[in-house]
Amino acid sequence: MESHVLFIGDAAGMITPLCGNGMSIALHGSKIAFECIVPYLKGKIDRHEMEQYYADRWHQQFSKRIRTGRFIQRFFGDKFLANFLIRSLKPFPKLIDWLIRQTHGQPF
Repeated sequence: MESHVLFIGDAAGMITPLCGNGMSIALHGSKIAFECIVPYLKGKIDRHEMEQYYADRWHQQFSKRIRTGRFIQRFFGDKFLANFLIRSLKPFPKLIDWLIRQTHGQPF
């Protein structure tokens, strides 16, 4: 958030390709924004509370996914590291599934 603007989707943060469907992230972000804006418009919370609530919820929903995706993506910038990672993970399909869950989040 910057200058009291709630950023949603790609505007809210660099989404790596390993973090799943960017449109899904944008939809999740808009749902969070909606849930923060409605109480503000109804006068139940002030602007500062709305902004803080949005920032907290956004970070809770996306920061781990983005951090994990960026970490994994570093391997794919180098052919040797990418091949090493793929070969290392191939015998462990459950670990691969776990990594995907870490970067793709929960459906809503």
